[in-house]
Amino acid sequence: MAYPHFTVAAAKTIANTGTFLLSRRRSLLLEGRFRNGAYSNWSGDRRHRANWSQPETEDEVAALIRDSPSIRIVGSGHSFNDGLISSEATISLDRLSGIVSIDGEKRQATVRGGTRLRDLTGKLLDEGLALRSLASHDAQSVAGILSTDVHGTGRDPAHLSDQVVSLRLIDGTGTVHEVGPDDDLFRAAVGGMGSVGVITQVTVQCVDAFKLRQDAWVENRDWAEANLDRLLTQHDHVSFYVYPFTELLHVHTWDRTSDRRSILGARRESFNEAKAAVAAATFGDAMAHFGRLPKTATAAMGLQKATSLVLDSHDAFSRSQYHLHQELEIAVPRDRVWVEVDRAIGLYERLYRDAPLPFLLIEVRFSPAGHNRSFLGAGTDRSTAWLCLCCNQSGDVHRYFEAVEDLIRHGDARIHLGKWCETLDASDLARMHGERFDRFQAVRRRADPDGKFVNPFVERLIGPVTAA
Repeated sequence: MAYPHFTVAAAKTIANTGTFLLSRRRSLLLEGRFRNGAYSNWSGDRRHRANWSQPETEDEVAALIRDSPSIRIVGSGHSFNDGLISSEATISLDRLSGIVSIDGEKRQATVRGGTRLRDLTGKLLDEGLALRSLASHDAQSVAGILSTDVHGTGRDPAHLSDQVVSLRLIDGTGTVHEVGPDDDLFRAAVGGMGSVGVITQVTVQCVDAFKLRQDAWVENRDWAEANLDRLLTQHDHVSFYVYPFTELLHVHTWDRTSDRRSILGARRESFNEAKAAVAAATFGDAMAHFGRLPKTATAAMGLQKATSLVLDSHDAFSRSQYHLHQELEIAVPRDRVWVEVDRAIGLYERLYRDAPLPFLLIEVRFSPAGHNRSFLGAGTDRSTAWLCLCCNQSGDVHRYFEAVEDLIRHGDARIHLGKWCETLDASDLARMHGERFDRFQAVRRRADPDGKFVNPFVERLIGPVTAA
């Protein structure tokens, strides 16, 4: 797959962030969308034109499944792989969206599967409610978030699925199921990439609305290593941005607070994000492509200023705009976080010396042990450090990511199936998940006996539907 020159990628990032700021955070150019009979993911590098349907009710979805020999489901298109590609009938959930009900007494909200996260959080705030933890992007649909078992970061359970009370799903026979976290069909649907059915409705457990103090500053890598346990104990949420060719990194912490919101805090945060996105797409990528990254990385980090804002929780957790990039994410045991960071950074630096690569940052996040709501979720059943490798979508991205995938075949890392997954296959997932992979396949055979949800991406990663 060929990606554009870095100047083209930079222009798209500038246009995207400019549109977002000028529209008062309402519009984005880089976003998954269905238009003129074709669908593209958020970055525009995957396009799909086929027999499209946009059902508005569960009955319409069930009829489409029953009447189609093969079918694929897409949500918001915030994807970095070929999961949306199919030659058969395809369902977009964009019109199966919106709030069904909000129960203030139980603090529960029921929403349709195609609802974007940003729309849900805004409605919850109006009702004095919030989700306990969120992912770092708010353009995703609720069904898509669950189908890839998306996570946030925190010392408490950080997966979005940990906040789900129940979900409704239509399987490969057109049958509607309502299941909870203790049901194997629930665990197969969460993280199952739509391969056991279409998630049409979700009920989530909310909490009272709250504010977060968000702090970010630059530290030395040695300090971060020495203080990791303290940071994870003292703060509600922690992440790092780690870069090649420098020992400096960004530290981010979030903590609940009763302090008043910062004046124009959400807008200031959007402006800070826009500056970072444009800097990564212009200066960062230019230095990377001209081979100057080893000489400029530390100096550029030294120019970064500390920030501190008090924001509504969803504004602190989630971002709306982002630079044009690709992501590959791996989940590793938390006690190996710095070893795995070194492996990923070291591989980039070695390949870079052979020929320059696009600009890279690694976002490091954390989730605690005890997550058991998914068979194929990468953070299941262990204390996890998440390494999200964000590489600008310019030049030779695949050279680095394919090398990373080869690296993780030899270790205990697991791949996040919502991100880049180009060379791994079912044998790799079977090794990563062991007995859970077998349990997933057993549920899949019952839920999709005719293989209606199989497409090339699904078949490569979890195999065809086979008889017991």
